[in-house]
Order: sequence, then C-alpha cells, then structure tokens
Amino acid sequence: MTSNIYPTYQELGKSAPVLVRKFVIRAYEETGNISEVARMFGTTRKTVRKVLRRWKEGGEEGLKDLSRRPKRSPRRTSAAVEAMIVAERKKTGYGRDRIARILQEKGVEVTPSTVRYVLRRYRLSIKYKRSRYRRRNRFYDFDSLYPLQHFQVDLKEVYDSTTLSEETLRWARKLNIPPYQWTAIDVKTRLRFISYSYEKTFTNGLMFMLLIIYFVRSFALEHKITLQTDNGEEFGGKSVEKLEYLNNRVFAPLRAELLHIPKGKKEYQAFVERSHQTDDNEFYIPQIERCVDLKEFYLRAMRWQFMYNTVRHHSTLGMTPFRKLRMERKLPRLVASFPVIQLEKLTDLYPKLFPQPGYHVLTNDLICFGAEEKFGSRGTSRNFAARFQDRVILVAMVNLEFFTSGYYPHLSASIFPGVNSLAGMDFPQKTEFSVAGPENKIK
Repeated sequence: MTSNIYPTYQELGKSAPVLVRKFVIRAYEETGNISEVARMFGTTRKTVRKVLRRWKEGGEEGLKDLSRRPKRSPRRTSAAVEAMIVAERKKTGYGRDRIARILQEKGVEVTPSTVRYVLRRYRLSIKYKRSRYRRRNRFYDFDSLYPLQHFQVDLKEVYDSTTLSEETLRWARKLNIPPYQWTAIDVKTRLRFISYSYEKTFTNGLMFMLLIIYFVRSFALEHKITLQTDNGEEFGGKSVEKLEYLNNRVFAPLRAELLHIPKGKKEYQAFVERSHQTDDNEFYIPQIERCVDLKEFYLRAMRWQFMYNTVRHHSTLGMTPFRKLRMERKLPRLVASFPVIQLEKLTDLYPKLFPQPGYHVLTNDLICFGAEEKFGSRGTSRNFAARFQDRVILVAMVNLEFFTSGYYPHLSASIFPGVNSLAGMDFPQKTEFSVAGPENKIK
C-alpha cells in the first residue's frame, strides 16, 4: 500500500533528480529503515545510502547532480591546438574539414572529427538554416558531361559594401579597380575563368563568352560548349528572339550554345554564385589593400585564378579542379591560365577590325563579321566561323602571342595589364610574393 503512495526513483530521476532525492530522505526520516525506503522507490539500498551520505555531507547542495567528467583525459586535444582551432574558426568561419586541412598544412596533426568536437565544446558549431528545397535536385548528368563542356557564366560586382570594408572600398577606388568581374566555371571540373570590365554591357558579356569558346578550342577540344547564364541584359536579356538570333548567328557556327536559366531559379547558377563568395573571402578581402597599383591587382588576379584552379583544394571534389580535369583529359597546365583581360581593351580593337558603325558591333548582323550571305547552309556556317576566327581571334589574340607564348610574358601590356611582371621583369617591390610563371609554388 505504501509503495503506491510514492513514485518510483527512476520516474522522478529523469525530470527532477533533486526532488526524488528529497523524497528518499523524507521517507527515511519517517520509516528509519533503508530497506523499506528502497522497496518504496523501487531502487537499491546502495542508492539510498548514497543519497543519505551526500545529504549529510553537503546538505541540499549535495543532492544536485555531480559532473560526469573523467578525472583524467590522456588523449584530450591540447589547449594550444584547441586555441588554434577556435582562432581559425573565428577568423574564417570555415567548417571542420577545411579547418583541419589548413592546420594540417601548418604541420598540426588534427582530424575533422577533432575539430567538430572542439567547436561543439566551445559552442561554435554552425546553425544550419533549413533549406527551402525539400530534396536536392541534380541539374546535370555529370557522368555524361565532358570537361570544359558546360559553363555557368555570371557577373559579380566587386564593390560590394556588404562584404568589403570601407577602407578596402576606398583603396579599390583609388587604384581604379574595375567594378565588374566576369566569371565562368565548368560544372564538371570546377575550373574557373575570370575577366574584368568597367562597364556592364552586352558587348563585354558577348566578348567574354567568345573568349571562353576560343580559349577552350585552342586545346583541340571539339565537343559542343554550353554557356549557361541568367537573364541579364549583359547576356542577351529576356528576349527569346534575341537569344535565338545569337545562337543561330554567333554561337552555332562555333559549335556552342547560349542557355538562359528559368526566371527565379537562382539555384541553377549555384556553382558560380558560390565561387563569388570564395573570391570575397580569399582574394578581395585579403589582397586588395596589398596592391600598390592597378597593374599589381591584375597580377594578383591572375595568380588567384591559377591558384584556385591548380593549388586550392576543392572540398566537393576532394581535389583541385585541374587534377579533376587531368583525370579525364590530359591537357597542359596552361588550361588553368585563362587570360585575365580588361574587356574594354579588346573593345578598342573593334574599329580597326570592323569599320562599320555601331556600339554593339558584334550584334550588327553578319556584315560586321564579313559574311553578307544569309545564314542557312552548312557551308555558310563554316565560312562564317572561319572568317570570324580569322578576323577576331587571329588578329586580336594570336597577334598578342597568347596561344604561342606558353604563358603570359610576351602578351601586350595594353590588353593584359601587369603581364610583364609575371616574368619577374617589372614586378613592384612592395609585395609579399614573387611569380616567375605558372609552375611556381604559391607562397
């Protein structure tokens, strides 16, 4: 009968451990029998004795739960390593895998699981936001894609006040750094190409896409190239007729295609958008204020692009983009060195190449390419592509000796600012690194 009056020790212990121990003490004061109290609460006499001993030694404070932490932890991470993990997290905001990789590069033996436990102990774990998408969609058949076949192309504003500090923005304006970065990323290998411009125009966008096509073609790659963009005016706008016109008259003869993503589907551009965040964190924020002039900025931009493609570990791939490329195609390292061009400099060549009037020269029908025939037959397409290649690529690019130089040292400084510095001939003295070519190890 008495056993029905009192709740069991286990039932109360789950939610109110202090309260159940007070009940045990009260029951013992009423009965004076340890065995009877143990039967009343459905526990052991050893447990009752322990409760009585802790109450006698510490009073009500002694009834609270004690720490279960072990007295000795011989394999615990040292305080110095924990401090390095915490400092790296607060400095960069990186996750456990990347922090572990950075510390390993510094000679500190630490695993991602160790980093996770340390971050959890210091309450620095990431609070993941719930995705608006219930399941992860796979937009590409990666098994059937060739390397350098499908590119996501986008435009980034360099002067981002939400990311860069006021001091960095002031220094960038003082150096007259171009405000727009044009980016293309291969979805198969994550190899990335960038260029810059002072204006957000369709002419610059079209020239950037054509440079990508001919840069890829220069490595004897003949597969179809797809350039995926949003619906911005710099990539042709929302007009279906204009998109069809560009594909038929400009891209189809080059075995390429311009593809616009559906309106409001920003997740289709996830790879290139995520790479822009990497640009801010690892290039613009730490590098802009180190530049002494615009020439050095272009040099650092070329160096950053090459490092991203060949040195920087890509977490999703588990390797560098260039290594991923080499697993399927044995291409030279030059493929990771797309020329970082100021696109307006190439625009200045248009009056010499195409004397016809018009600002968007490349869209003035086929006359500006030297092909007055109506588009239609296969022969006309081949002639159009050949004439375009002769008049633009061979004059503008080969004349700059890009494809024959092996790298950048002999390029025209008016088109590629700072390229003479890459050969170690004219690099500013106030710098923390030196570069003599793409094979050099980035310090």
